Amino acid sequence: MGQHPETNKRVATLLKKQKGKCAECGLHFREGDVLEIDHKVPRSQKGKDEYQNLQLLHRHCHDVKTARDSAMCV
Repeated sequence: MGQHPETNKRVATLLKKQKGKCAECGLHFREGDVLEIDHKVPRSQKGKDEYQNLQLLHRHCHDVKTARDSAMCV
């Protein structure tokens, strides 16, 4: 599956902005970690695809946050 051409730029920008740390757990990213670009306000709740609404998370942190966000919508 291909990646959006802006993905690498976004990851680099978010890594710098977050000082190399996951916005959910606060731990530093390490080589080999799987990262996810997350919307602070989900797109399903009209969250925008803009840097101020984006954060970089470990994949497992993203899964936990997504489950929590989904539970809040029910």
